[in-house]
Amino acid sequence: MIKNDKKIATFHSSFKDGDIELWCCSCSFRNVYELRYNISFYTPDGVKDAVSLRSYNLNESWGVLLNDAIALANTPLLERD
Repeated sequence: MIKNDKKIATFHSSFKDGDIELWCCSCSFRNVYELRYNISFYTPDGVKDAVSLRSYNLNESWGVLLNDAIALANTPLLERD
């Protein structure tokens, strides 16, 4: 996370710790939008949690970003990639 990053929205999930956050990541030469969310995965020591990111540029459709956010919010953490 950079100092200029701003959280724009939260897509709530019915799964524990499953909310999806939409962030605007600004720097001097471009804006990138990111979906930030938790995932879970199996390891030999059991289930572990991590944070995952998906980036979108301003040329991409907002519809794609919104569809991805809603689909992720409706997906259990173990099934997210």
